[in-house]
Amino acid sequence: MPPDTATAVGPPQRRVWIVSPWWDLAYVVLTPLAIVPLVLILSHEWLTPEQIALAAISFASLGHHLPGFMRAYGDRELFARYRWRFLLAPPLVFAVALLFTPPRLLAERLGIPWQHLHGLELVLLVWGTWHGLMQIFGFMRIYDLRQGRNDPRTARLDFWLCLALFAVGVVFSDMRCFGVAQAMWQAGLPRFDRTMLVGLRWVVGCGAVMVLLAYLADLVRIRQRGERLDGIKLLLAGTTGWFYWYTGRLSTNLLIGLAMFEIYHAVQYNAIVWLYNRQRLQRMGDRFGPLGFLFRRKWTMLGLYLAAIGAYGLIRFFSGGVDGPVYWGSSGSAYQWLMAIFVTSSALHFYFDGFIWKVSDRSTQQDLVEVTGKMVRRDRLVPGLLHAAKWLVLLAMVVGLLLTEQHGMSQDKTRQTQRLKALIALVPEVPECQVLASQLALEHGDTQGAVETARQAFALRPHSHQAHANLALTLVAAGQLEEARDLLRQAVGLAPGQWSYHADLGVVCQDLGQFAEAEAEYRKAIKLRPDLEQPRLLLADFYLRQGRGEASLAEADFLGQHFPNSWQNQLARGAALVSVGRFEEALGPLQRAAAEHPEAETLFQYGLALMQSGHVRHAIVPLLHATRKNPEHADALFQLGHAFYTLQKWPAAIDAWQRCRHARPERIETYINLGAAQTQAGRLREALQTYRQGLVQQADSANLNYNLGILLWQSGQVAQGQAHVRRAAELGLELSPDVKTALRATDR
Repeated sequence: MPPDTATAVGPPQRRVWIVSPWWDLAYVVLTPLAIVPLVLILSHEWLTPEQIALAAISFASLGHHLPGFMRAYGDRELFARYRWRFLLAPPLVFAVALLFTPPRLLAERLGIPWQHLHGLELVLLVWGTWHGLMQIFGFMRIYDLRQGRNDPRTARLDFWLCLALFAVGVVFSDMRCFGVAQAMWQAGLPRFDRTMLVGLRWVVGCGAVMVLLAYLADLVRIRQRGERLDGIKLLLAGTTGWFYWYTGRLSTNLLIGLAMFEIYHAVQYNAIVWLYNRQRLQRMGDRFGPLGFLFRRKWTMLGLYLAAIGAYGLIRFFSGGVDGPVYWGSSGSAYQWLMAIFVTSSALHFYFDGFIWKVSDRSTQQDLVEVTGKMVRRDRLVPGLLHAAKWLVLLAMVVGLLLTEQHGMSQDKTRQTQRLKALIALVPEVPECQVLASQLALEHGDTQGAVETARQAFALRPHSHQAHANLALTLVAAGQLEEARDLLRQAVGLAPGQWSYHADLGVVCQDLGQFAEAEAEYRKAIKLRPDLEQPRLLLADFYLRQGRGEASLAEADFLGQHFPNSWQNQLARGAALVSVGRFEEALGPLQRAAAEHPEAETLFQYGLALMQSGHVRHAIVPLLHATRKNPEHADALFQLGHAFYTLQKWPAAIDAWQRCRHARPERIETYINLGAAQTQAGRLREALQTYRQGLVQQADSANLNYNLGILLWQSGQVAQGQAHVRRAAELGLELSPDVKTALRATDR
């Protein structure tokens, strides 16, 4: 609530409290003393940090927007005064929000190439911090004005003190620096390193000390004039400064700290709006507007007021957990529309509060300050052209952020990795950075380092279901599946409504051979989010790997009805059709999937379907592209070798199977086929070596023993060859009549 200053011309009557000592201390000044123990107890005993954060985001952060909208649209006089701002701003902001996070249908129609940009997120982050700062400044001015003190110098120092408190709370908080730097760099702005951050901290720290000294000097000046110091205002500033510092630096969890300060901000705001509108209703009566009934002096009306705030927050509460934050995009179009609404709500709240709470305005003074001494009251309106110019500047900044981020999207993965490394180096002790460091270590093949870093992050957040899941996924990559399964079970226990945890647990159980539990977890994920494609895709793939082709096809058919243009569904449907032997039918969806998403797996599946439907020559192109996309794709290399072998292109088949053997040395079929191709090419010595290498991998392979035996026999090493052939027969291979006759003749 940013008030302007005015000049006092008459001695006012002093009234220290806005309502009463208990009301002011409980709802404005000492609220953090109740919030801190309450939230900490909840986080340790009953709720996870994510649950607390979701409740705070829903009922405090989003919920407290509603009282401001009640004032904007329910106060007839105020609405008439700012009619065009209240009417034009919402559709404009909503359009900008949709531009940054366009739903799929809208993006397709407008040709927008991105799903989500972060520039608007940065704007709201900075604007929201400024909004919180100005609310505290507004309360400090109210306490001064209620005592008849309206010294412009003191007002300016109040503002600089608030600015210093919040600046220190941001730059000396590793967690807030992480959030700001991440938003800036995701939006394509230049990076800065730890040295620059340390320098900024020195500048802000020295500036804050200078502000504090100037403020103390002003307090001395006030005392020398024989005036009383405003103890309530000073207590409010001290409490807020400590609390903002605590929630950003001393609190060990970013989500908990965020929740605490959002609750504090919302309690102050909701209380002052209720009080202001109730006093305004008393003065204006029926002229107040359509919502006047809500602010009558009745407990039932207070309950209705709080219920309305809670209902507004419920929209956010049931739209998703904190893994899909308010300003993030999502795969679901409906969710993205909701996110655009939430962004619009936040931006309008910040914007409206910039002008509807000016203490210098006559109506605000009458219904909030309540000074009886004569004051100069200014109802100053910013000229329309100047106000429009401010909007143009803001929109220019937003467009600039859009362009910088769009440019950054075209940069290669190396630069993105450099950005993540810079973020980790900036604030390495923040758990979010440790998670990023763990992911980078995995990308570079350092599984041990990834697990150690993930465990450090987990140790800082042992009650967080997200920390459980992050560590579990790192352990999966490191091959420690049993511990990963146990952690995911704990994550599911902490957050049973999180569909992704059930899906991840299903994948791990599937890899461990616990198929019944895997299927059950996939089903739970689908039940939680029936509107999403991913859990059904996982179930379809599960059935496919279990040899249950018809069940896999049923899931793919269901997906086809709801996601007809999805390449993932086309791939799943094609693979399911292949599994039930409907090869020709599979070619259409697999070809569409490969055309839309020409990556190794889709190209391989299309090539495999061509092979199995008899189009061997046509299968070579997609299989070749698959192996170029992923030179280690063993299945694509194996089928490529089979295609070349069928076409009697022996050198090409040998090359493909040699690469397949290198990619997956434990695959026995590769040694069998490679040896056969080498034999056909006349490279008998290489074939013998290949068969022997295969027997090192699996000595009990009947086919390897037989092929090696026949080749040795034909090359003159009869006894050795016959021994391998007999071994193949012992392992269950049915020998041809000619071979049996030759063996019996040798025995005689």
